[in-house]
Amino acid sequence: MSLTSKHPHVVLLAAVAAAVTLEVVRGSGTLGTSETWPLLQAVVTGGALVVAWRGQERLRLAPLLTLALALELGFVVVHLALGVQSDFDSARVYPREGEALLHGHYPDTEYPPGAVLLFAFEALVSGGGSGVRVANAFTMIPFELAVVAAVFALRTRRSAWFAAVLAVWPLNAFYWEFKYDAAPTAALVVGLVLAYRNRWSAAGVVLGLGAALKWTPGLAAIGLGLWLLSRRRARDAALHVAAAAGAFLLVNLPFLATSPRLVLHTYHVQESRGITGESFAYLVLRLIGKAAIPPNSAFYGPVVTLSWATTAAGALQIVATLVVLALVLRARTPAAAVAVAGLVPVAFLLTTRTFSPQYFVTMLAAWCLAGALVASGRGRQLLLALPMLGATLGNVLVYPVVTPTYWWVCSWAAFVLGAAATAALLAEAA
Repeated sequence: MSLTSKHPHVVLLAAVAAAVTLEVVRGSGTLGTSETWPLLQAVVTGGALVVAWRGQERLRLAPLLTLALALELGFVVVHLALGVQSDFDSARVYPREGEALLHGHYPDTEYPPGAVLLFAFEALVSGGGSGVRVANAFTMIPFELAVVAAVFALRTRRSAWFAAVLAVWPLNAFYWEFKYDAAPTAALVVGLVLAYRNRWSAAGVVLGLGAALKWTPGLAAIGLGLWLLSRRRARDAALHVAAAAGAFLLVNLPFLATSPRLVLHTYHVQESRGITGESFAYLVLRLIGKAAIPPNSAFYGPVVTLSWATTAAGALQIVATLVVLALVLRARTPAAAVAVAGLVPVAFLLTTRTFSPQYFVTMLAAWCLAGALVASGRGRQLLLALPMLGATLGNVLVYPVVTPTYWWVCSWAAFVLGAAATAALLAEAA
């Protein structure tokens, strides 16, 4: 074993320092919004992860959490110091909706009540306005650390290295800072780890609270409930589903009682949206000449397509989700069941007609958790990780690093590699 693989934390620390330094250079204007910076960050961090893979038995939780904290704080501090522009949601949407709730008015929003409560908390602690951008960045850090700790806590032979991937891989950093997806992602991963430990009621509560933030953790709860029923564990299934439903309703019912129309509108508005340019459905329709982005419109907005395309895209999402749910029922071990249940939200997100790049926060975490549970060997572990990390690289080259002449090629790469990672994990779990 080489000296570097004997000290994997030192190598990972060097990668974190390099990633933050590259962010400083990019933010200063030397690299601008070029694709150079994420490519260099991916190469440096990927190389360090390969070294850590060779010595993964030496990885420990406390150093990994320290590295994750250093990376997240480093990016936030660099962006604040250089005046990097915030994403629209954390700059405008979160403050507006959080402040509305603080003033006693439930907002007209596309976000669930749990998310609105989170926005209100951020508005309260920050004073509102532009301060919410800062509050959101720091509020997400504990959730990201919880994801790393939860994957490590699986205590399988592969979990420490997959936790390291989540701790130091920098290409989701933009979405950790400017979106709120780290919160439902933490609920998803922690809930699945609790299920792996046969704590079905606690798992249900955590997944139900996550579903109040975004739908996806609720899909994993459904998968776990169905698997328990298929194993004739009706009592565990009932406890799990009741706990998930109860936690979800605990958050939603007060707002349903006071603002039913607005709360229900949240759950209807997504159904009424058409295909957007960042979705897999658009790429397929574009390939066959049946969809186009309107002139002078952003690529992430609604596209012009045939009337049946939206229905077909919705059907694809339903079929993909149901297929993975069916595979949960076929899982022969608790580890496989938990891994595949975590991939149900991935299938749902990959095929949604209103895809957003921040979904890769949830998908990478679900992939790493599944890999930690089902990877059959060290070589397989590394092979499983390659498409996961490649997908996040393709995604970041679509947004926020928009490559105007070939963004759609990067989008294809993100979806193809994401689908490959998901399929490989499902095969490993079979």
